[in-house]
Amino acid sequence: MSQGRGDVIRELETVFKDRLFTEPHILTLYSHDASSEPGVRPMAVIQPINTDEVIKVVRLAIDYGFKIIPVGSNTSLSGNATPKLENTVIVSMERMNSIIEISDIDWYVRVQPGIKVDELNLELMGYGLQWPVDPASSKTATIGGVVNNGGGGMRGGAKYGPASHWVLGLEAVIGTGDAIRLVVGLLSAGKATT
Repeated sequence: MSQGRGDVIRELETVFKDRLFTEPHILTLYSHDASSEPGVRPMAVIQPINTDEVIKVVRLAIDYGFKIIPVGSNTSLSGNATPKLENTVIVSMERMNSIIEISDIDWYVRVQPGIKVDELNLELMGYGLQWPVDPASSKTATIGGVVNNGGGGMRGGAKYGPASHWVLGLEAVIGTGDAIRLVVGLLSAGKATT
């Protein structure tokens, strides 16, 4: 059922409180990514902190008929984080930026999608590991955004392959509002090489 903008904002405010943004200057920042693709201002920006909150916003989108666009750091050059419809809510993953687990025995790491590539690699260096995908924007690009865009970079693309080669599994919230887990690859974080 489609509701008015005010109803949507009130519902989002009950879940996200001070992590809901509707100020025009903030919405303008999220109206485009690093591409030259023109966009429109979204109706709101939210910052979930866990999967349960992502599930809630997807279910609200179903109930209220608004669109959602998940974003990391908006460094994409492809235009995929640029809203085209005014009834869009930006779901910014910037607060879902934790490292959940590192295994230097099995060479894998579990992270939330908002952690930045360079921040992850700084932590992995202490274990003699790396996530070798290195987009030009690795200081600001998030793991979720790099995986979503199939990022590579000089080291990743030429020597180790793109992001898809370095993902063992994903937890994703799909359009029904359900969280699913996928096993998607056979590689993990590799030993650092020179």
